[in-house]
Parts: sequence; structure tokens; C-alpha cells
Amino acid sequence: KIFEQYGALVVGTPTWNTGADSERSGTGWDEIYYGEMQDLNLVGKKVAVFGLGDQVSYAENYADASGELYDVFECLGCQMIGHTSQDGYEHEASKAIKGDKFCGLLCDAVN
Repeated sequence: KIFEQYGALVVGTPTWNTGADSERSGTGWDEIYYGEMQDLNLVGKKVAVFGLGDQVSYAENYADASGELYDVFECLGCQMIGHTSQDGYEHEASKAIKGDKFCGLLCDAVN
């Protein structure tokens, strides 16, 4: 319920668990995103997402967990902000793509 106390949130996640259909961060946070958070009242709250991934080795699912995190907050009625351009990235596909942009800042420390 601590999320309800803030006017805006900046949330992030790594993408791990490659090959899974959902819960792609591979962390304990997945249980919270898909469980406990569903009971929160976050309607209208501004939320920006950031994420980590490897756009070359995992080009077919780059930063998928960031897209899942975005979807969780969007489904809770949050105002999603901070979309960024895909320009300069070398990925093939990603759940983090919303329209023609990434759902937030995606970082790749490898490439």
C-alpha cells in the first residue's frame, strides 16, 4: 500500500527468465505485480517505467519484463509517462514496445 502514498512513481525491472510468457523479471517482484498490487487504488497516478535487458543476445524479447510492468500499472488505471524512442536499438521484438516507442527508458549495459 506504500505506492498509494506517492503522487508519482518511477518503477523498474530487469528482464530475466527468457522464454516465459509472463513474469519475465524472474524476481520476487513478479508475485507482487500479479498478486498484491491488484488490490491497490492507483487510478490516475503518474508512472514512468525503466528496464534492463540485452538487446543483442535476447533481441527477440528485449526488456519484455518492462513491458509487463507497464501493463500492470496501466491496467490499474495509472497515467503512463516517459515513453522513449526505439532509434539506435538493435532488438527484433519486445513487449516494451507501445505504439512505436518503448514504454520507458531501457538500458543495456552489455551493448
